[in-house]
Amino acid sequence: MSRYPAQIATERLILRPPAPEDAAGVLNAVTASYAELHRWMSWARTGFKIDEARTFCADARSRFDQGHDFIALLTLPAEREIIGCASLLSRDPRVPSFELTYWLHSEFVGCGYVTEAARALATFAFDSLFAGRVEIRMDGNNRRSWAVAERLGFEWEATLKAYRRNNRGELSDWRIYAMFNGGDLSAARHAGRSQTVLGSN
Repeated sequence: MSRYPAQIATERLILRPPAPEDAAGVLNAVTASYAELHRWMSWARTGFKIDEARTFCADARSRFDQGHDFIALLTLPAEREIIGCASLLSRDPRVPSFELTYWLHSEFVGCGYVTEAARALATFAFDSLFAGRVEIRMDGNNRRSWAVAERLGFEWEATLKAYRRNNRGELSDWRIYAMFNGGDLSAARHAGRSQTVLGSN
C-alpha cells in the first residue's frame, strides 16, 4: 500500500496520481502551455507527444504505488479538467527530505492554483511524513515560480551560479528555497486558505 493518499482535496482542486486514461488530458495541458513550459522545464526540451504523456502517466503511477513519490495531477473537481501537475518527491528518507515541483496550464496562471497545491503537499509532508526538510528549486529567472515559494514562507537558501544550461543552451542560475517545519508554513497562510482533506487509499 502506498504511503500517499489516493487524493488530496483543497478548496478548489483535487490532487491525484495519474491513470492511463489521463494521457490525453496531460497532453492537452502540456500542448496548450508548451511555449512557457519549454522555457523552464528540462523535460519540455524537444517536444511532448502522446507517447511521452503515456510514459509520464505510467511512471508517475508506478512511483505512487511503490510509495516513492506523489506526482499529482491538478484537476478541477466539477469539470475534471487537468490543469497542471505538482509533485512531492522523496530525496533522502533519513532526514526525511522532499522536493516540491509544479507546472500549470498557461490559461490558469495567476489564479493561485499552484500556491494552493504546493501548500497542500508541503502540509502533508510535514504533518504526515514528518519531513525535516522540504525544498523547491527553480531557474533563477523564473520569477513566477520563486514567488510561489516566497508566498508559502519558504526560505531563500542559496543560488547556484551557472548551475545548468537551459533549453536554449544558455547557462542559468538555480535558486533553492527550503522549509524545515510546518509551523513556518502555517505562519504564511495569509497567502490564501486551502484546507486539506485526505482521501482514502
